Amino acid sequence: MRIALPQINYFTGNIEKNRQIMLQTIEKAKTAKADLIIFSELSVCGPFPQDLLEKEQFINECRICVEKLALACDSMAAIIGAPNLDTQTGIMYNSAYFIQNGEVVDGVHKCVLSDYDIHSESRYFVAGENNQAIHFKNKNLRIIFDEYESEYIEKNDDFIIHIGLSPFTTESLTERHHIYSSLALKHNKTVISINPIGGSTSILLDGCSMVFNYKGKLIHQLKAFEEDFLILDTNTIANSHEIKLAQTTPIGSIHNALVHGIKDYFYKHDFKKAILGLSGGIDSAIVAALAVEALGKNNVFGLLMPSEFSTDHSLKDAKELALNLGISYEIIPIKSIYESYIQQLKPLFKDLPFNITEENLQARIRGMLIMAMSNKFGYIALNTSNKSEASIGYGTLYGDLCGSLSVIGDVYKTDIYKLATDINRNKIIIPENTIKKAPSAELHPGQKDQDSLPDYPTLDQILKLYIEENLSVEEITKQHFNSELALKIISMVKHNEYKRAQCPPILKVSKKAFGLGRKLPY
Repeated sequence: MRIALPQINYFTGNIEKNRQIMLQTIEKAKTAKADLIIFSELSVCGPFPQDLLEKEQFINECRICVEKLALACDSMAAIIGAPNLDTQTGIMYNSAYFIQNGEVVDGVHKCVLSDYDIHSESRYFVAGENNQAIHFKNKNLRIIFDEYESEYIEKNDDFIIHIGLSPFTTESLTERHHIYSSLALKHNKTVISINPIGGSTSILLDGCSMVFNYKGKLIHQLKAFEEDFLILDTNTIANSHEIKLAQTTPIGSIHNALVHGIKDYFYKHDFKKAILGLSGGIDSAIVAALAVEALGKNNVFGLLMPSEFSTDHSLKDAKELALNLGISYEIIPIKSIYESYIQQLKPLFKDLPFNITEENLQARIRGMLIMAMSNKFGYIALNTSNKSEASIGYGTLYGDLCGSLSVIGDVYKTDIYKLATDINRNKIIIPENTIKKAPSAELHPGQKDQDSLPDYPTLDQILKLYIEENLSVEEITKQHFNSELALKIISMVKHNEYKRAQCPPILKVSKKAFGLGRKLPY
């Protein structure tokens, strides 16, 4: 049997676009004389459609799309993922349709629904009660959406076909390799795992579709963050050689994911150009470098907005970065704007001392200027706040927290420095002074981040234990952290939930990111 495995970048919510892509892929598979083509879970509507699934017209369009795709499969069978509404009972399933001879002849429903982290399938679907094998060319095809459906696998199954969506995290590829290798070895079956690329704003899919032989050995792996296509000849599986899992370092994978996330976000929203503030600091430098890699230097614009508290070297570092990247930039000093605000507020502020109010005012002026440029020229503003800052509220609402997409909001500060090293691995892009100097928002004379925060390695370790591992203060303290410090940091995280509720969507690269996957009261 010849099986076509297309690794596709689907458009969430755009059924017609997905139909066109899938039709082109079907024709490609026909040309390659494939007997069967496998599309992934919810391929018709795109990954993570959320409340679009509550719209009756949307579900009807999905059904019509499946029927049109079926007509194209006159000489080839297909497995197609789509929502499936039972009109008699009103129950909706997450289904895989099996198409043969131009019509739907069979299918299976997802039996184990996911309701953790970013998943909320029970909100839309009802779990199927059984998973029957699909019979095709004297073979039994066991379609599963999740490894927890492995209980349905039977001895007389010939192939295990996993079509479930596997969102990217730094650990996901290794975990998937382990899960499906073990599944193949345990059941003595060939396992095919197809995964799309692209994503739905925050949620990223890295592809890396895999095929394992009955001994659990990886014999095929498709590209990461790229569309790809494989014709699997099942007659050659027994003689295929094992290949090593192709993966990069954790920082390298984060780098690739963020570039892909920016590129895909702009592509699917038909955005062209990005704007961001360049402070001379490492966070904005990282975002600018990633944006150039994703969009090209002619599509990234930097705005330098020094205040009276900005140091000369910060302006110099920002200019050097722009020169290294080859991007256009402009300088708008904000001193006079700031002084005008202070003068207008003086009757209200009277003789009250300088405090965080005046600091935040500078950040809000910068945010206002960035958004003004965005409105006037159609630039899309990129947010430059990292996860450490977002965790403890070290950012100003309607100021430096503004933007359409938070690029590094799921990257801790310690990893930001590692990203800088990765970006500079072939040549100096991010100025060395930007990397070496002490982090500072430069909102008052001589200000440094560490004036009010613990060192970032300590801060990030505590944050990761609390946010990603869900440990309590007591459990964190047992790992040799000062209890008073742990309590202070966790209190800051809790106190600033209200800020994060108003922040832009964050590109998710960890197992627990702010946004869709972390729902807490605020």
